[in-house]
Amino acid sequence: MKEEKLTVLFLSSWYPSRVMPTLGNFVQKHAEAVAIHSNVFALFACSDSGCKQPFEVVESTVNNVYTVNVYYKKVEHSIPFIAQFQKLSRYLKAYKLGLEAVKKKAGTIDVIHHNILYPSGIIAWYLKKTKGIPYVVSEHWTGYLAYKKTKISAFQKWVSKVVARNADLVLPVSEDLENAMKQQGISANYEVVYNVTDTRLFYPSEEKSTERKVKFLHISTLDDAHKNISGMLEAVAALYTQRPDFEFWFVGDGDTTPHIHTAKKLGIYNSVAFFDGTKTTQEVAELMRNSDCFVLFSNYENLPCVLIEAMASGLPVISSRVGGIPEHITEDFGLLVPPADTQALVSALAEMLEAIRQKKYDKKLLNDYARAYFSYESVSQRIHEVYRQFI
Repeated sequence: MKEEKLTVLFLSSWYPSRVMPTLGNFVQKHAEAVAIHSNVFALFACSDSGCKQPFEVVESTVNNVYTVNVYYKKVEHSIPFIAQFQKLSRYLKAYKLGLEAVKKKAGTIDVIHHNILYPSGIIAWYLKKTKGIPYVVSEHWTGYLAYKKTKISAFQKWVSKVVARNADLVLPVSEDLENAMKQQGISANYEVVYNVTDTRLFYPSEEKSTERKVKFLHISTLDDAHKNISGMLEAVAALYTQRPDFEFWFVGDGDTTPHIHTAKKLGIYNSVAFFDGTKTTQEVAELMRNSDCFVLFSNYENLPCVLIEAMASGLPVISSRVGGIPEHITEDFGLLVPPADTQALVSALAEMLEAIRQKKYDKKLLNDYARAYFSYESVSQRIHEVYRQFI
């Protein structure tokens, strides 16, 4: 007998919208994965300075996920206390309108899948208390990681603890994040559920000639405090004095101006270090197929989607040993270096150059691992196993 589909409401503190089209796109991927086996409705509310009406409800279907975006006028008041009150009032009213739209379309909700504890986790908690709807929380936020030393307000800590304690399960995307959350005093029932990537889009290319220049690739927000772009540029410059048989591409939606200035100062701009701007998901997949190795030199990380996209594309990885990355990057898949250790990165780049020339890394093995742990199908199955524990 065929199992009846669940109706799942995705709530999130971050989600793509017309204000920030890429915010929380990894949450959207989880929603799309769940939609393979369930009826999924996604709800997200945010302020919009371009909003003509006090509230605007926009409904659409995106990759089988019925999506409700609620926009509200941005609060602009000179008195901070009144401004905060107005923000909270509009925020809650926006979710009330969004929930009405979801209920009209979906009917009964079987489970709420919330993402990122603060701030909208309070909506999931309220619905459980008033409607009896169970909820799980997927957590992605790097702010819990001790080495970032993020300042978390007392109110945010309190809300996060309440939402986590009342959740049926909390699902961090790495064991490292689970441990960090526990260290922050967030008590919950935990199970790790990984990020997801589209392995139909990200897949290996045919073997390339080893006679050409090796292409290293980095894709991120290009935020130096997080991604340590300056450290990678210094490593590239040091290696370039030893050998010229490679190029390094920095791609992202952040400001390239300071990094181009650094590259020029190091004498490597547009000779070995190249920069490019924002890419679509399809363009990122094509970039990866035309590259040889993916590089992260972050000061802190969780389990970035771009890394698992690289693995699905058959790319070996060089990364700093941070966050959930060592849980997956073994010697079969790449090289790990200490964060901020530029000389170690130089050595790893040189070692990787030789490994690529010798075809040491098996693209199929990398892709097989990504499909087994991060594909839409595998993550969807894992999440539904989680739901069935309490439904």
